[in-house]
Amino acid sequence: MKRICYVAVALVASGLISIAHAEIDARAIAFNCRNCHTESSLDSKSSIPSLKDLSAQRIRQALLDFKYDKKPATLMPRLAKGYSDAELAAVAEYLSRN
Repeated sequence: MKRICYVAVALVASGLISIAHAEIDARAIAFNCRNCHTESSLDSKSSIPSLKDLSAQRIRQALLDFKYDKKPATLMPRLAKGYSDAELAAVAEYLSRN
């Protein structure tokens, strides 16, 4: 019985860790986005769009379009292909709130 309790606790704990880890990943991935998509790094001649005031849905769709080669670009398709659709959705949500 004791062994079953330990296994149950371990399973619950691992689930909580993965939930926390997903939040950390979205924040960490979004941190990389800010290297190019900050107001201070953009000027009127830049082809890099600002992410300010964009909805999560719009950011998510753009990321998915890059990932699945529906939107041409030089760097973004390569970056987007490195993440799952769920990770891109989490990043879009994070960026729209921060």
